[in-house]
Amino acid sequence: MVSRGESADIKFRQADSEWRKVGTVIQNLSQYYEDELSFIVRSTNFVNWRCLLFRRQAIVVLFVMSLSLLLFSNPIDEVMNKTIAFEGFWGAVLVSRGDAILHAAGYGMADIERNIPNTPEKKFRIASITKQFTAAAVLKLLEEGTISLSDSVVKFIPEFPNGERILIHQMLNHSSGIPTMINTEQLLEEVEKFGEGRSLEEAEIAYISSLPLRFEPGNSFLYSNSAYFLLSVIIERASGKRYNEYLRTNFFEPLGMNNTGYDYNEYDSGWGLPYYSDSYVIDLSRVRPADWVDRRLPGGAGGLYSTVYDLYLWDRALSSGKVLSESSLRLMQSPSNE
Repeated sequence: MVSRGESADIKFRQADSEWRKVGTVIQNLSQYYEDELSFIVRSTNFVNWRCLLFRRQAIVVLFVMSLSLLLFSNPIDEVMNKTIAFEGFWGAVLVSRGDAILHAAGYGMADIERNIPNTPEKKFRIASITKQFTAAAVLKLLEEGTISLSDSVVKFIPEFPNGERILIHQMLNHSSGIPTMINTEQLLEEVEKFGEGRSLEEAEIAYISSLPLRFEPGNSFLYSNSAYFLLSVIIERASGKRYNEYLRTNFFEPLGMNNTGYDYNEYDSGWGLPYYSDSYVIDLSRVRPADWVDRRLPGGAGGLYSTVYDLYLWDRALSSGKVLSESSLRLMQSPSNE
């Protein structure tokens, strides 16, 4: 038979074991809390408990202390609030450690006029982060045997002058010599000059074709939005799918990235900053509406939107080999001599 004292000890050991599990989970939530919580958990090893009541009270105290650390001491929020106060950041932030999301929050306003705050669920234009998806799509086509990185541009865009001198891998690493373009109202006006009898994409290709190369391909470095726009055209012509459709079927849907896609100037209440006419430019003196730009122009250089949650899914999938093979990922992350 088990005595009352032994029974109490067994119950406490069970409770103590559960507390240690809770402590371990909390420890894994954030590096910021690791030292404090590990001290709390380790301290139970050195206490000679005398009665179950005292032990239960101690567990409650420890639990409240750990919750206080989590609820009332958030260094990420402290940093972000200081950034908002001194630098004017508005947007969404997600911090993760391994598979655990430690912090996700919105800061500032998604819509000033309607008094709608930013949240981590809001959709944002991700600008040049789009290039990572474009590069991954090119490498996916490489794995499928559809293209080679040593293929010249002319193989897929025969109307592009000097295309036989420019290789796909040079476009990927910004050594193609193709001049860059910046998405402004003036760019749209320039592209539309080439638009007679052409689609917007064809007009944009014609516009870029009219610009002389900045240097011999492979001989120097120039960050080029134009090259990544042309890569999205190559993805379309090599795969037989629209750029957005290829990304959706190969990346977004399989990974559950349900709030990521191409920005065709179509918006809803799920959008955050910047979006359509309610985009803002923030400086130290004021907040003002940003200039409107046509989001159809960037293509694979900067045309996607997403959320911090979807980008977290992408980061975890890409780094764990769910998107590309190990050799393709290594190639993607390795510096190039050309």
